[in-house]
Amino acid sequence: MVIKGKLREYLNNCYQCAMCSGICQMGRIQKYTPSRIIQLIIEGFEDRIVESGMLWDCLTCNSCLEKCPHEVNFAEIVRDARNKMLDAGIMPKIAHKGFYTLLSEIMSKENITPEKTFEWVPSGCKISEEGNILYFVGCAPLFNYEFDESMNNAVDTLKILCKIENEPIVLLKDEKCCGHDLLWQGKIEAFKKLAIHNIKAFERSGASLIVTSCAEGYRTLKIDYPSMFENFNVEVKHLVEYLYEKLKENKIKFKKEKKNTKILKLTYHDPCRLSRFLPKSFNIYEKIRYIFKELEKVGYVYNEMVHNKSNSLCCGVSCWLNCTDKAKALRYHRMLEAKDVADNLITTCPKCEIHFRCLQNDTETVQDINVIDLSNLLENVIEVIPSKQNK
Repeated sequence: MVIKGKLREYLNNCYQCAMCSGICQMGRIQKYTPSRIIQLIIEGFEDRIVESGMLWDCLTCNSCLEKCPHEVNFAEIVRDARNKMLDAGIMPKIAHKGFYTLLSEIMSKENITPEKTFEWVPSGCKISEEGNILYFVGCAPLFNYEFDESMNNAVDTLKILCKIENEPIVLLKDEKCCGHDLLWQGKIEAFKKLAIHNIKAFERSGASLIVTSCAEGYRTLKIDYPSMFENFNVEVKHLVEYLYEKLKENKIKFKKEKKNTKILKLTYHDPCRLSRFLPKSFNIYEKIRYIFKELEKVGYVYNEMVHNKSNSLCCGVSCWLNCTDKAKALRYHRMLEAKDVADNLITTCPKCEIHFRCLQNDTETVQDINVIDLSNLLENVIEVIPSKQNK
């Protein structure tokens, strides 16, 4: 990753088709034209762009990369420019008074190691400090101080893993934030310190597989850690991939919940970090939809929103930036799309869930749709198939 060089060096492939400006999700709610920003950088006005602070407004949702004919990665340009903006003292307005960013920065200090409590671990779940399968919990315990039910994702994911696996699941008391927010806020050095700490902790555990249920954590561990640190070579799977493989291997199936006699209508929100931020070969789009097809066999109904898969609308907030009334307008439109086709909006990103629920607290018209994580939906309907039937 080059930080100190000229930003225009990244943009040699751009031929100003303005596709990025036409597809820009921020452009839906305010005047924002990535093609014009790129043009100014190419023409030598990089300093003007940096000094203006306009790149703090970018959602880094990667919609522009999805449609760019020459695969110019505008989000990475923004990330590197933010590093320059911080050096120049041009600071962003961070949601929640910067509390969560500050916590991550404090954790990046070498002499500060959090010791997380395991009081949230469900009874009956066997956990260990060493083993083959590690569950990376991420920042959920930190969010729990402010956001109700933020630990439900972690609790139900661990229940699922303990139900399927015969060995204890590794949880790390000294696990730190993955650093996603710091990376995309341009705080590269603090991010690297967090990554180095976590990689050493993973090595000590002996884990050969890391499972996470956070879209941002998955993207960070799967793409960013290996790209910066050659010694990180542990396999990483999102819960979606893990469950998809277990279904295909005939190791699990879904059962109908007896307590629910009502037909549940579902729709799914594709988070940016679990869709446009991944190589197309990962095919998460279809893996999650395979899971929903299996759920339909036991009585659920699945409907797509107007914008789905690579065209999914962003929730409007990235790394605690952009939490404004304009961004809420984008989120409101997304929830109206969900309300048109389902009673339950499923996501696989804890931040998206937080942001959707936050809007529900302010807006009565979208309060009647249930927003839940995939793990919360599946925990009670997963049934392990005995090994004799797996063959």
